[in-house]
Amino acid sequence: MNKLKLILVVLIGFSFYSIQKQKEIQKIEKPNVENGFVINDEDYTIRFKLENTNSQNPILVIAMELKKGAHYISPFAKRDFKGKFYMDLGSYKDIDFEEEIVEIPKSIEEIDPHPFTNGTVNWVRVNTTYKQALNIKTKGDFEVFGRVRFTIEPRCTLEEIPFAIRIKDGVIKLYSPKC
Repeated sequence: MNKLKLILVVLIGFSFYSIQKQKEIQKIEKPNVENGFVINDEDYTIRFKLENTNSQNPILVIAMELKKGAHYISPFAKRDFKGKFYMDLGSYKDIDFEEEIVEIPKSIEEIDPHPFTNGTVNWVRVNTTYKQALNIKTKGDFEVFGRVRFTIEPRCTLEEIPFAIRIKDGVIKLYSPKC
């Protein structure tokens, strides 16, 4: 009888240990997401957030809301423009972008006779969302810094908006770094 009680106690203890280990593995495998931040400007509002997916890799979502006829050049413009929409994470060993950026709705190429454009360009003139899958390459804690850059027209100013991504204790957080 004592052996049966001992076996039962060991099995229950092992069961609790297994459940705890499974929770730790889930933290590493698929981090919990704490969502982003918003930047308001007179010509646009930009919303940064992370979407959780079925894999361990979340998706960075950047929603651009345009105001007062503002517009900018799509990252899908075929020609090289200094001010087209661009984002990067610098060079880090812990994380990078996976696959190509997705633009919703997709911009359409048009002909612009303006002397600075003088040809085809993909102007973004409507509220647009960008999605970029992230590839998390490490299981440890880390922090990386990135930026979104674009020229907002007709104001003709180069906008550079920094962002940071941190993973600590299995929780991924997207935030605006304070200077």
